[in-house]
Amino acid sequence: MAMANPLFHLVRNAVLGASAMLLLAQGPAAADDVLSVYLGAHTPPLMNALNLIAQGAGFYKDEHLNVTTYRVPRAHAAAVLCAHKEGNICPMGIEEAIAGYPRGDSLKMFLTRASKFGYVIAVLDSSPVKTLAQVKGKIIGVHGLTSDVSNFGGALASVGLKPGDYSLVPIGMEDAAINQLTSGKVQVVALPLYELIPYLVGGLKLRIFHNPTLENAANAGYLASPATLKNKRDDIARFSRAIVKAALLVRTQPEFAARALLKANGAPFTEADVKRKMAEFAVWQDFLPAADPNSHRIGTPSVTGMGTYLKILKGAGILKYDVPVSAIVTDEFSAAANDFDHKTVETMTK
Repeated sequence: MAMANPLFHLVRNAVLGASAMLLLAQGPAAADDVLSVYLGAHTPPLMNALNLIAQGAGFYKDEHLNVTTYRVPRAHAAAVLCAHKEGNICPMGIEEAIAGYPRGDSLKMFLTRASKFGYVIAVLDSSPVKTLAQVKGKIIGVHGLTSDVSNFGGALASVGLKPGDYSLVPIGMEDAAINQLTSGKVQVVALPLYELIPYLVGGLKLRIFHNPTLENAANAGYLASPATLKNKRDDIARFSRAIVKAALLVRTQPEFAARALLKANGAPFTEADVKRKMAEFAVWQDFLPAADPNSHRIGTPSVTGMGTYLKILKGAGILKYDVPVSAIVTDEFSAAANDFDHKTVETMTK
């Protein structure tokens, strides 16, 4: 019998009391089905954009869902809770599912929140680094030394670089991370594109390298346990449809999407905030699921792409165990997620 995960019990005891109180205070209408979304405490609004837009635009309500978001100390804690069925959905990178597989913490990505591989490698525009291969020998800034290597290691492996060919240092997130780059303390950063977008909009000039092998294989999305996907199949399908609608709204009506996001975020906002969010969307929209608004596979995970990702990580020595791609990703909700008339979103009014 597998031993209980101590982190699971610690986080569960800390979160469930508050969760129960919130659910009692904010109980759903009788016709709505309840879903819980678990996020790391420091998840920025831009990364959580599609969830917020779906809420602010009323897409959850249209799907008769009551979606409650809970924040826990770290993304890993959210993954543990979802894997053990205390939470329903975890928006995060596929890497958490890969890492949890040998522990028996089973999670599958059923919908993407991007159309491309999310992690990029970036240098200042003035940097002498012009190709990925020239990263060799450089100091790379990452969020953390244990959690991020697989996210960008595949890109460097594709040009022949192995972990010993570069040095890694933790640089934190957001302003702390960018300050390390602009001050010259690191020459390269490996970060999610969404984290760089506010700085690009603010005028920071960066040279960005995408994963040449996996560019069109999104590694970030919405994960749930196999049990949740089975027992809440209809709820998951409706959630997926709401998220796809949100992605389409960003592409076709960015001002409406910006206002919906800011409204759902809960803080007062100004017209300047709306314009800034629209500017962020303009940079980001080609990486969101509705990059092709005419597609009827918006948000569909690439099973083939994730299989390639696993092979790259294993070949580079970053992944030390075998993971079946079927254990971490599924495209079974693609049809349901796209089962609506796109024009109903494209012609929405405030």
